[in-house]
Amino acid sequence: MAAGPQSSGAAVSAAAYPDSPVELPAHLQKGAMRRRFWGVFNCLCAGAFGALAAAAAKLAFGSQVNIGLCVLGIVAMASANSLMWTFFSRGLSFSMSSAIASVTVTFSNILCSAILGYLLYGECQEILWWGGVFLILCGLTLIHRKFPPTWKESKEQ
Repeated sequence: MAAGPQSSGAAVSAAAYPDSPVELPAHLQKGAMRRRFWGVFNCLCAGAFGALAAAAAKLAFGSQVNIGLCVLGIVAMASANSLMWTFFSRGLSFSMSSAIASVTVTFSNILCSAILGYLLYGECQEILWWGGVFLILCGLTLIHRKFPPTWKESKEQ
């Protein structure tokens, strides 16, 4: 077994190992934008299926529901929850961080819950609720934007 060079504790430059691949920043890697798109898309689908599962649960466990609708609601809730976790795990694997995936799913879930609540049950949300949704959207745009280089990275260039 061939032994590699011993590290003396100092940083080793990439020039010392010309055959090793150099890691590019995430925004320059091939397919990074495509991965980001699919991460956001899967997280949006996960939030929508989560909202659908909540609507099905409300249908299944309502106060005046016959047994057929109850069974149908439980099956729909289980199916939607299964799809929600499938899309969420796929979104996590495509996303650059778990925070981005979690906030995207939360935003999608809240928005889809409001739409389904209005369409299925006639529920209207107050202006304060929509203000909270707007603040979540603002935070979401902040974490999805490209971060500026750190002071150390800019000094090296």
